[in-house]
Amino acid sequence: MKIYIIGTGKVATLLGKMLVKCGHRPLGVFGRDQKTTNALAKVLGSYGYNALKEIPANGDLYFIAVKDDAIASVAKSLRHVKGALIHTSGATPLAILGRKTKAGVFYPVSTIRENFPKSLKKVPLCLEATDEATMKKLGILATALSNKIYLLDSSERARLHLAAVFTNNFTNHLLGIAMNLLDKHELPPELLEFLAISTVRNAFENGAIESQTGPAVRHDTRTIQRHLNALKSDKQAYEIYKLITNQLLRVHKKPKN
Repeated sequence: MKIYIIGTGKVATLLGKMLVKCGHRPLGVFGRDQKTTNALAKVLGSYGYNALKEIPANGDLYFIAVKDDAIASVAKSLRHVKGALIHTSGATPLAILGRKTKAGVFYPVSTIRENFPKSLKKVPLCLEATDEATMKKLGILATALSNKIYLLDSSERARLHLAAVFTNNFTNHLLGIAMNLLDKHELPPELLEFLAISTVRNAFENGAIESQTGPAVRHDTRTIQRHLNALKSDKQAYEIYKLITNQLLRVHKKPKN
C-alpha cells in the first residue's frame, strides 16, 4: 500500500516506525518544520514534504497524526488526494474529516512516549471507516501491528477516550501527588511501585469496586481525619482526598472488614 504520514510528533513517529517494522514503509512524511520532517523521513526511509499540496494524490492511506484541533484543517488541505484520510485521535469523530467515503480512524489506546515498547502487539487498536474498502486496508495494517483489534464507532470511541482519561491521566496525577508526599519526607517513590502495579492488576482481574480497599471502604473515620489533618498545608491534595473519600463512602455504604 502507498502510505503517507502527516505529522512528526510522537504518534506519527511511532506509527511510522511500526509500519516500517511490519513491512509497510510510508512513502512520505509531512511536517511544518523542515528539519524535523527530514529527520523523521530519514529514519523511516521516506521522502519529506513541507507543503501538503506537494503530497502525491495517488496514495492509498494518508494518516493524519496531528493535534485534535488541527485535524479538520489538515483534511481540508488534502482534498486533492484520492486515497483515504485516516486520523489517529480517540476523542475526535470520524465526521471531522469531511468525507462520506474514504475516511477512517486508527486509534491506539495507549500513551505514546519515547520509551514506548518496540511492539504494538498488546496495544488495543480501534478502527472505524466510512466504507468496507477503507476498513479492509486498515484491517491489514492493524493485524500486522496488534493482536487486539476493535471496531468502534465515533460515539463508542469517545466514551472509551473519556474512560482512558480517568485510567491514565487522573491516575498519573494521583501518583504524582503521592510521590510528592513521600518526597517531602525524603522517602523513595519505589515504595509505592508494587502497590500501584498490584492495584491495577487486581482491578482488571477481580473488578475495581470489588477490589477497593482503604479507610473509606472500612468507614475508618479516625484514620480519614488524621489524613485530612496531615494534608491541611497542601490544599490541592486535601481537596482531592476529601472528594474521593466522600465518593467512596457513598459507593461503599456498608463498611468492609
